[in-house]
Amino acid sequence: MSADKRVDEDWKRRAQAEKELDAAKFTPAPAPAAPAGAGAAPPAGASRSEIKPNPLFGGLVESLASQALMFMGAMRDPMTGQAHQDFQQSQAMIEMLAMLEEKTRGNLAKEESDMLKQVLDEVRMHFVRLTSPPPPNPKGPMMGNKPR
Repeated sequence: MSADKRVDEDWKRRAQAEKELDAAKFTPAPAPAAPAGAGAAPPAGASRSEIKPNPLFGGLVESLASQALMFMGAMRDPMTGQAHQDFQQSQAMIEMLAMLEEKTRGNLAKEESDMLKQVLDEVRMHFVRLTSPPPPNPKGPMMGNKPR
């Protein structure tokens, strides 16, 4: 019985060590003490000029914008090579970008905020151009013809 208890205790010790190792992998290590102003995360209330841009954020914005454009038919589907329009899906991608803008307001670096605003404005304008009816022709059905 003492051999069983030793195996059981050894298994528990190894399981605990694995658990701690996994936790260390997924938990960011505390940053070493750094001089004031050199910290990785800006303190609460930090100005946008102090926030460092994250390269992954631009990739996320571009990915959502590309999907919106693909659903508008402005880009070919990379899987099929065909262009198709699904304005409902395109609108969903635009709404995701707008939600991202709203939820991250004040927490982005100036470059990130400006890029998100520009991309969102461009995608929205493209969507409006495609979904708005054409303006009426002021000259009538046939251009250049004047009624007699």
